[in-house]
Amino acid sequence: MAQSVLLQECRATWEGMSNFCLQGIDSEIGQGHDFNIFCNGKIFVVAIRPAGPPDYKIRSVLSKYNSACSRDDDEEEQEVQEEIEDMIYECAWEAFAPLAPAITSPESPSDLHTHLNPDTFYYRLDMVGGKAGLVQEHPPPPMPPFHLTISDALNIQRHSAKDILVLEKFPAIGYIAKVLINGQEACCKIGKATHGTAVQREYESLHTISLSKCADSIRVPKLIGLVVDDDGIIGILEEFVPSEHTLGKILGGSAAPDGDRRKKWGQQIEQTLCQLHEIGVVWGDGKPENILINSVTDDAWLIDFGGSFTEGWVDMELKETLAGDEQALKNYPGTRYLTNSLSLIQIRKFSQTN
Repeated sequence: MAQSVLLQECRATWEGMSNFCLQGIDSEIGQGHDFNIFCNGKIFVVAIRPAGPPDYKIRSVLSKYNSACSRDDDEEEQEVQEEIEDMIYECAWEAFAPLAPAITSPESPSDLHTHLNPDTFYYRLDMVGGKAGLVQEHPPPPMPPFHLTISDALNIQRHSAKDILVLEKFPAIGYIAKVLINGQEACCKIGKATHGTAVQREYESLHTISLSKCADSIRVPKLIGLVVDDDGIIGILEEFVPSEHTLGKILGGSAAPDGDRRKKWGQQIEQTLCQLHEIGVVWGDGKPENILINSVTDDAWLIDFGGSFTEGWVDMELKETLAGDEQALKNYPGTRYLTNSLSLIQIRKFSQTN
């Protein structure tokens, strides 16, 4: 009894002086998911695999998570994800604490190179003694590095990852963070071998926008730099849009925005999509979660040009197409206030012939 109380006191002390959060999830269809957890400057990769009998607790939770992901049910996916995180955290502290001691003094921001190359430990979530526990695994073979494909002639400023300070890492597929470079806040997106196509597409879209006539007026983040580490370009720096919430969070909140604001946002979204389509850029994964409401100007900004689609907003066969963008726009509640009856495709065709 006394030992149990002592363990709980040790756990409470360590957790109270620790900084840990989910940094991202790497998924492989049919093989499970790797939960990447940041803890006191270290990374713990916890694998969730489809092993064991059908009534196996971990396999059951994994099945629910896979089902929510395949249906693009964001709400259920988040609920089951939190359930998995709780299972990990409940049994993780004894494994994490010796490798990632509690923080006894305030942390200063680390540079991006250090942030991308932390000490990393690998575990799998399994049933141990009748309850969920962590089993340490050997590190996998190193993945080949990801490098952006760009034209050598491009005149875009390049920054070493060692000169970029990480202010905040956002939970996401891939690596997205708020950073500081030469005193300027920016959004940093780093490609990985498993998720590089999204960063490549985002770079190509933002670069096309930067060369267009609407570069200064369009409400999408500007491409402001490239990130260089070791022997290649590994990511991009974008304009940081100050925002408290995505449009999805606002529309789903208890205090719904009034009709005038929804109408304004709907008009701004439509205008931005028209500008994009006129220069040959497709947004791709159109949905309220990929729209930020600027906390300074209250304007709607489109983000995330990495592609893909979300069920309920864009049909799979329309992903990354003009028609898919138009479908996403029609699903936005603010557009019902618009008087313009022309479709985005019709508007684009009209602009090209006049």
